This record gives sequence, structure tokens and C-alpha cells, in this order.
Amino acid sequence: MIVPSPDQRVESGASVLARFGYRPNLGGEENWAEMWLLLQSDFATLGRPAVPAYEELRPSQQEAARVYMRRRLIADRLWEECRKAQAGLYGHIDTEAVERYSIAREAYEESVEDFGRAREQVEALL
Repeated sequence: MIVPSPDQRVESGASVLARFGYRPNLGGEENWAEMWLLLQSDFATLGRPAVPAYEELRPSQQEAARVYMRRRLIADRLWEECRKAQAGLYGHIDTEAVERYSIAREAYEESVEDFGRAREQVEALL
């Protein structure tokens, strides 16, 4: 469950992430083709305005795309954990809560960097 934040910047960030494919974990199998539809425009360039649909990618490209999308899902889950930890910061000063948030935030930021590296790998294969 996502904990709403009293910080409007955090809530604003949630709506921005949703525009780029964020979704809460609903369980079940991933629909890679559907997820690719949300993310494939990240790879459009002047020289390549049309990015192939997931089904049109070669097997190596599909694997790189799945890694990219998995990294996105990992970042989404870590972002949710970060939000939960941040919610614990409101109300009173608690050193342990600050440390928990710091750890969660660092894990999230590292996952975003991993997502960026996976993007570069997909880009190189397209």
C-alpha cells in the first residue's frame, strides 16, 4: 500500500512517475508488450522516430528490454519503500526513522541509476 505523503512535492512526484509508467505492484505476470508501449518512446530519436513494438524486437533486444523494464519495476518498489520511510519522518524527531529513510532513499536512487544503465544497453541494441 502506498502511504500518502503530507509533502505535496512527494505527491507531485508520484503523478510525474505515473506518466512515465509507474504503477503499484498488483502481483501476477508482467505484460512486457504492454509495459514496452509505455516506455518505448524513451528510445525515439530524430534518426529513429519509430521504435519497434515489443513483438517486433529481436530476441536479444527483447531480453534487454525486459531487463530495462524489470529495473523500472524494482525502482517502483523501492520508491514505495522510500515513501513509507518518509511518512515516518512526520510528527516527531526520531533518529532511527531518519536513518531508515536515508537507507531507503539511497537504495531507490541506486535503482534509478541501474534503470539508466539498462536503458543505455537497450539503446545500444536498437
